[in-house]
Amino acid sequence: MPIQRVYTTVYYVDDWDTAVAFYRDTLGLKPLSVEQGWAEFEVGTGGRIALHARSTEHHPVPATHVSLEVRDLEGTVAELKRKGARVAEPVRHEEFGALASVTDPSGNLIGLYEPK
Repeated sequence: MPIQRVYTTVYYVDDWDTAVAFYRDTLGLKPLSVEQGWAEFEVGTGGRIALHARSTEHHPVPATHVSLEVRDLEGTVAELKRKGARVAEPVRHEEFGALASVTDPSGNLIGLYEPK
């Protein structure tokens, strides 16, 4: 199972503009990308915090979750499922890469991301 690294920690936010301004202006984090509903900020050397507009379009929304970067997302999800992980969000392909999520035994969401 080729997990590469922690990609980002994701915070779900209700007030998009206020949240982006807080992380950018108040905390002084460098924006890496800001689009409506998704933003990533650089934290130190290599760390990331992402903001996601709160919605339940793809899965029930927790307060926060960790996102792991992987190689071979399809294979990783299949292996995790064989080992007993519950798939919360099946693999879906976007223009920037592929996403999926599983939960741990306590129901905590673990995002999986394979860059394009």
